[in-house]
Amino acid sequence: MWPSPKPCPSNKQAFVWLALAITLAYASALIGPFQFDDYKVIANYSGVHSWANWAASLGIRPLLKASYTLDWTLGWGTVGFHISNLLIHLLTSWVVYLLTQHFIANHERLRGHTSLPLFVALLFALHPAHTEAVSYISGRSASQMSLFYLGGLLAYTHGRHHASALHLHLLTPLCFLAALLCKETAITFPFALLLWERYALNDRAHDFKAQWTSWGLLLAALLLFLFSTVYQTHMARSAHFNTLGGNFATQANGMLWLLQQWTLPLWLNIDPDLPLYRHLFDAPLPLLFTLALITAAWWLRKLRPWWTFALAWTVLQLLPLYVLLPRIDIANERQLYLVGWPLALALCTEIAARLQARRTRIVILTLLLAAALLTVLRNQDYRSETALWQATAQLSPNKARAHNNLGYASLLADNKEEARREFERALQLDPQHVEAAGNLQKLENKKAGALPRP
Repeated sequence: MWPSPKPCPSNKQAFVWLALAITLAYASALIGPFQFDDYKVIANYSGVHSWANWAASLGIRPLLKASYTLDWTLGWGTVGFHISNLLIHLLTSWVVYLLTQHFIANHERLRGHTSLPLFVALLFALHPAHTEAVSYISGRSASQMSLFYLGGLLAYTHGRHHASALHLHLLTPLCFLAALLCKETAITFPFALLLWERYALNDRAHDFKAQWTSWGLLLAALLLFLFSTVYQTHMARSAHFNTLGGNFATQANGMLWLLQQWTLPLWLNIDPDLPLYRHLFDAPLPLLFTLALITAAWWLRKLRPWWTFALAWTVLQLLPLYVLLPRIDIANERQLYLVGWPLALALCTEIAARLQARRTRIVILTLLLAAALLTVLRNQDYRSETALWQATAQLSPNKARAHNNLGYASLLADNKEEARREFERALQLDPQHVEAAGNLQKLENKKAGALPRP
């Protein structure tokens, strides 16, 4: 039974609620230091330390690097980087709110619940699985890309509703380009347009005339990637990394793990210990799960189109690209950032579909409170490198890299005994772990100051 219509908060009120929720949930993250990859891509990378250096070393992800350069040159330290991450998260949550409004407006069964867009945006804003993309400074690659990616969907939606060539053929591809210049995984954008057309705009024709500029940009990007030396090297390495069947099994298992993190975010882990499968049928459960997702998406397309949209979007973002170009790190929680909003939309909509108005508000507000508390707790792990890698090593006790990184963080904190134990533990798990062996040797030689960052 659908709830009766309730007064809808104005867009300004919704923005204020989102800003307040993010500020309260992420306030403690503002004092977090640089962590792990932050040193490689920001602190120790001179290419983002001035605008002249940025222009001289554009390379890949120039728009992401420009945001780092802006923060570095402002001179506010890590606080400035964290403020930028929170602003990006706020703007992305706002775009989620606006997109959800459009989704609901195009589904007659959803129009009675006018508070749904704000509930969805708040769940997206507060979900603890998004902390890696928000609290971890270099996790910005996921959140900044998502901002432009979803902004492109919003521009496209406006263009379709108002027959605006400016929005369809200039603003939409510009957002797509900006997303690509933040992170290459944005290459899925034109396929996302197809899903959005079918399940949000209810257009079964998929009018190519409205999308041709985005597909043309996709073709240009693919040609650029194919002829780029950097990407040629990456593709060659990926081709020898595993078999295609092994990639599929490995990434299907990674997708299963990520969805578990989104559904029950009680054991968030920045460096999960996931197996690398060599053959397609080495992981039957993840394969069956993937098949079940695809089957459910098809079966629910008329009964529950919001679930079809969410499941199809999830598979699009988490599986095909990584099967062809596998990751060294099989799964990271920041991959959930772009996936999170359709899942939040489907969950909140399903609650509203099954409960009356009062119970819907109680259940969703309870979910939001739980998400906010878990986010606050997770941000405590980002207060220092030691805290982050202690939490990681507890959840990945058999992963050598987690123990090596904890050892290095302990050494930076002048806890040499703990550092020694962790380096030795890493070598017990992987006797060929070069970094752990080198770190331990330098520690033994009392040359800790020469230690490279992992």
